[in-house]
Amino acid sequence: MVWPSSCPVCGRLAVRVCPDCLKSLSGLFFRFCAECGHDAPCALHPDGLICRSISTYGGVNRDVVHAMKYSNGRSIALMMGELMAKTLPRPDVDFLVPTPLHNHSGREYNQAALIAGGASRVWKIPVENCLRWAAGSRNQASKGGRDERELPDDAMKSSDKIRGRRVLLVDDVCTTGNTLLAARKALSRARAETVGAMVWSRRI
Repeated sequence: MVWPSSCPVCGRLAVRVCPDCLKSLSGLFFRFCAECGHDAPCALHPDGLICRSISTYGGVNRDVVHAMKYSNGRSIALMMGELMAKTLPRPDVDFLVPTPLHNHSGREYNQAALIAGGASRVWKIPVENCLRWAAGSRNQASKGGRDERELPDDAMKSSDKIRGRRVLLVDDVCTTGNTLLAARKALSRARAETVGAMVWSRRI
């Protein structure tokens, strides 16, 4: 018999990832400035967006993230969100707001929305998918070097559903912080208060 999947960590057959294996990849808690990557609170950006993560991006964890994003790993994303919510302090917010799937992505699901959904199950905070990429915005995964660090101020748009509300941004991996910063700008234009962000992994 041929099994369709196996745990990227231990190799167990017929599972996307074992809960204990996923938990073993977390435990490195980071609280950092999305503007520059320094530990938060940041002296350089006292009003910068503070992001929290519970793992680093690399090695086996990178394989798990790729399985979650590119190999129909919806269940992995939900498990990540639940584990993040059980690990991090519950935020005082009205909504969890996932970063949007890019306009030209071939994926059938938004992994950030699924992660937010997993966290919502634990925290009982609703998810609001109010963000979208503006037309013509390039996929961040296709960028590199200095170009990856530059996004126009209007790279994202937000609906006015969250006007006057407090929100927490959610994504899978933080590399340069640009996606989160673009999302905060869009939310600010919609008159929402972004109190912070959380991601599964931080790339160091």
